[in-house]
Amino acid sequence: MDKRLIIGADPSGFALKEAVKAHLIQQGYDITDVGTLSPDAPVDYHKVGFAVGKAISNKEFERGILFCGSGMGVHIVAGKFPGVYCAVCEGPWAANRCRAINNCNVLAMGGFFVTERYGIMMADEFLNTEFLEGFDQEDIDFLSRAFDEIQEMEKEIYACDCSCDCEK
Repeated sequence: MDKRLIIGADPSGFALKEAVKAHLIQQGYDITDVGTLSPDAPVDYHKVGFAVGKAISNKEFERGILFCGSGMGVHIVAGKFPGVYCAVCEGPWAANRCRAINNCNVLAMGGFFVTERYGIMMADEFLNTEFLEGFDQEDIDFLSRAFDEIQEMEKEIYACDCSCDCEK
């Protein structure tokens, strides 16, 4: 996996983000942090979700991690972009499963609910688990087919049927 990550937090996820970020830097990750960068310079959850979602959708990064109070606000915004599969997770097992089962490329977690230690464990599971890891062939066939079908659905969702010049 590419060791470059994009991360971001609103003020409610700032402390958790800082703990996870320090751990990931220690693990050799190159982190691009789109904010909040200090308690004195807050960035709203929707702007952070937008920045990470857009960067993942544009394939500037393979994976990203988002933080807000619940994880849900940043998740909603990031998930608006094509090719972004964002999961709100509450623990390491869910972070592992979002990768292995759903091929998620963005992890969202909530600073109101997740401890720093648990957040670090979640980030490690998310980053060290590959899509389809640990499944037998029957499950691999199903999950691969399901992901392909989701990508086809996504093409229909994002297709433009207007008369503009948007190149979609």
